[in-house]
Amino acid sequence: MRNQTFNEDAEFLIYLCEENFHCDLKEKNRVRNNVNARVAFGVIMRERGYTFAMIGKHINRDHATIIHYNAQADMYLKTDKDFKNKFDLVKKEFDEKRVDNKMKKIANFVENKDKENYQIALPHYNEELINHINLLNKEKKDLYLEIEILKLSKGVENTSTDRVKKLIDIVVQRTRLGKEEEIETKLNRFYNGL
Repeated sequence: MRNQTFNEDAEFLIYLCEENFHCDLKEKNRVRNNVNARVAFGVIMRERGYTFAMIGKHINRDHATIIHYNAQADMYLKTDKDFKNKFDLVKKEFDEKRVDNKMKKIANFVENKDKENYQIALPHYNEELINHINLLNKEKKDLYLEIEILKLSKGVENTSTDRVKKLIDIVVQRTRLGKEEEIETKLNRFYNGL
């Protein structure tokens, strides 16, 4: 199931990157648009929790290249407005598609559950009661979908921080007041491998 989800996500994201960056993402060259598209692809897929190796294999790159893309992404986002605009557009469209797919699955689930309940509970009710129950079930379905939309939209906003929440909690709990700069320096050294 995870591979199927990965393949669906990857193919749709490749399409979005190629459309927005006007390139062939899998082409082996260092043309700026292709590199930017690969960086966007690597960062967004990594935010979804996929491994560097899985991401790299899908676009004919090794895991080290994807690690490099993720390391350089912040700099690109801060210094290259064109890249940031295209990246934000791709990410927004990708997130919207994921929310839309989740909503369709939820709607199908609710609809199937309602059909099962009709078969069990309604064989001898009159038509007016059945119509009233249908109306209530529709309202229930609409409310359930609205709740799920709110949950998902909040989840989309917090996707990147959820992944490192435990690390952030540890740093917040263990960092003494006034030692923030020292901890920042140590973390930078740690991540830079010094």
